[in-house]
Amino acid sequence: MARGISDHPDFDQLLRRITTLVAHAGSLRDVVFRCSEPTYATKDDLLTGEGSRKHGGRWNPPSSFATVYAAFSDTTALAESKAHFLYYGLDPADALPRTIVAVDVKLAKILDLTDGTVRKTLGVSATRMRGDDWRKLNRHGAESLTQAIGRAGYESGLEGLMVPACDGGKNVVWFPGNLRGTSKATIRNVRKLG
Repeated sequence: MARGISDHPDFDQLLRRITTLVAHAGSLRDVVFRCSEPTYATKDDLLTGEGSRKHGGRWNPPSSFATVYAAFSDTTALAESKAHFLYYGLDPADALPRTIVAVDVKLAKILDLTDGTVRKTLGVSATRMRGDDWRKLNRHGAESLTQAIGRAGYESGLEGLMVPACDGGKNVVWFPGNLRGTSKATIRNVRKLG
C-alpha cells in the first residue's frame, strides 16, 4: 500500500459490498459544523480535507485522499475535536482554542452508516465501528476497519458517509475529490474567517 500501512484484510470484501450499496445512496442537504484549530480555520483551509489526507483520521488512512470531517451539532464537533487529546490522556483544555463554523452541505451520493440495514449489508456492526482503534492500528502499520470502509466508499465514487460520532451523535465525512454536479460545501459567514 502506498500509504505506508498495510491494507485491512477485509478491504476487497468491503469494497464489493459498498459498491452494491452505492445504488441505495441518498442525498444530504443540511447544516453541519466543523471544528478546527484557529491556524487552519481559514476559508482556504477548512474544507480542503488536506490535513486528513496527510495524517489520516477515523474514516481515511494516512497519505490517502482528502476527507472533510463535520458533525450535525456544534457540541459534537467540539467533542470530536477534543477526542484526540482524551485518547492520549492529555488535558482537553489544551485542545483549545478552537474555531467552530457552520457549513451548508449539499451532497448527492452519500451512504448512511448509522442505518442498521446498510450496516447489515456491509456486514459491520455499529459496535465494531465505534470500537475500532484506528490510531493504534496506524501506529502498528495497519489500516483500520473504519479507514477501510471510508476508502471503499471513496473508491466506489461515493461523495461521503454519515457515520456515528464519539458522543452518540452523527457525523458526516465527505470526499472533496468525489463531489460532482451541484454537490458542494459552503462555509457560512466566511467573511469572519482569516
